[in-house]
This record gives sequence, C-alpha cells and structure tokens, in this order.
Amino acid sequence: MSNQSLPPENAYTHLNERARALAVKSDDARIYAIREGAWLGYKDAKRIIGRMEELLAYPRITRMPNLLLVAPSFNGKTSILRRFVSEHLPDLDPAGEVTICPVVMVESPPKPDISDFYTRILDALMTPYKPTASVQEKYSQIKRLFRQMDVRMLIVDEIHHLIAGSLNRQQEFRNALKSLGNETMVCIVAAGIEDAYNAFNTDPQMSSRFTPEELPLWKPNNEFGALLATLELRMPLRSSSNLKDPATMLAIHTRSEGTLGDMCDLVKELAVDAIRSKAERITLAQIGSLSWVPPSKRKQHKRH
Repeated sequence: MSNQSLPPENAYTHLNERARALAVKSDDARIYAIREGAWLGYKDAKRIIGRMEELLAYPRITRMPNLLLVAPSFNGKTSILRRFVSEHLPDLDPAGEVTICPVVMVESPPKPDISDFYTRILDALMTPYKPTASVQEKYSQIKRLFRQMDVRMLIVDEIHHLIAGSLNRQQEFRNALKSLGNETMVCIVAAGIEDAYNAFNTDPQMSSRFTPEELPLWKPNNEFGALLATLELRMPLRSSSNLKDPATMLAIHTRSEGTLGDMCDLVKELAVDAIRSKAERITLAQIGSLSWVPPSKRKQHKRH
C-alpha cells in the first residue's frame, strides 16, 4: 500500500493525534514507534508520584518521612521512579554556578556493600572521587555534595538486594541508610519486589520510618480495560481493535498474567504482528496464537 493510496490522517478516528500522524508512515516507522513505548499515567502511578511530590516538598526536619514502594517484578515501579526523576532533572544555578540536583536515583548493589552503595551515589552525582577512598571518605563527600547540590530525595531501587548478605551485613547497610537520611535530612524512597518487606521488617526502626505503598498485579476489570483503551489510542494501527472488549481484555490479561510490563510488551508484539500480517488490528484469535512466552513460564521455557 503506497502512501498516495492511504486515507488522510483524519480518517483514523480511533487514534489520538500523534498516532494518526504515524498511521500514514511506513511499516518500519510505525513498528519503531510502537516498540519505543510511552509513559502510561494510570491511577496508581499518579498516586505514587503525587506522594513522592509531597515528600520532595517536605521541610527538612529531624526525622524525615520515607517511602517503601513494593511491586511484583516488571509491574511498573522502576518506570514510575524514572518518570519522577525525569520531572526533576538537575539544574545549573546561573548565579552560583552550582548544579542543583533535587532527586538522586541509584540501584541498590547486588549485595549489601556500603562502599559500593556510596560509589553508586557519587557516580549518579557525576562527581570525581578517589578509587582508593575509604567508606568514611565517600560518606563525607556525599554529605558535602548533598548540601551543595540541595539534594532533597534519594531513590534506591531494587532494595530487596539487601537480603542477599549476612544478617550482620544487612544491619550495617540499614544503619548506613538511616545515618544518611538522618545527617543529610533527605527523604529516602526505597523500592523493590515483595522481598523488600523482609529487608526492612527485621529492623523496627526501618519499618516505622518507611511508609509502604504497593503496586498490585492488575485484575481484568474496568481499570484494566481503560488502560488497554489508552494503549490502543496510541498504537498506529489503521483499524480499530477494541481492546477493552471483555473477551479481548480477558485474553490479554490471561496471557500477561496481570503484570503491567508484560501486558505492555504483549500488546506491542501483537501490534507489530498486526502490521506485518497486514491485518492492521489486534484480534482475539491472534492473542491466543501469537508466539509469546508468558512471564511465569520463562524459566521453564526451552529453546527447540
């Protein structure tokens, strides 16, 4: 189908404005746009970002409020954190020639190693440091930089890695996290899978300081249907798929097992397949027949 024979952009009324403009592009351009994805501002994501905005604006007090974000793997927590960081990027103060960095995000080390943790923070601040620096030297440098750069929030993703160490190493790491929060008066947002509860609950001080927020698995309900409808608006397929139709919605939910990341990936691959097959819409039969391994089966999946 040549571009000359395509309908005008305003023919694709089932799409939003950006997707209508993309619908007349080549297959490769449309597939690239689909795989690129975009932010999904669903209810729980907005709620958690709203809570993080409150923490960011909190006055500096002796005992700062903190947040523990818990979600099943690949269910959107890291996307929410990165979205928040993207809305609070570092800013060079033209008067003082100092970079103001309100939010710092790091990933927890694969095991509770305090020196590695401090190194990750220094790397995130893009500041030079001595490779041979002691733990105390790195800590002092971080405290100084947090003051200079007006850091107000530290986000630590994958905090469940904490339980990969001995009980003593876990406690040392928790104590380091507490001290950093106490001495710099920054809010700490820790995030991880369900094991994150175990990382904190063994220490009453930690569990009392961190208010938990959960991102549960999705259920095949109206909210899930609305999410699929939003995705459909953005996918430059030339025919309507009506993804929120109950049977279609249930089929997508069943194959993705209620995990947000897997649902998005499944819908992307369905859309790509619809373009390549010239069907230009996602069908119930296609959802069942697409060669796609659901998340719970990937460990057992064998290549033939």
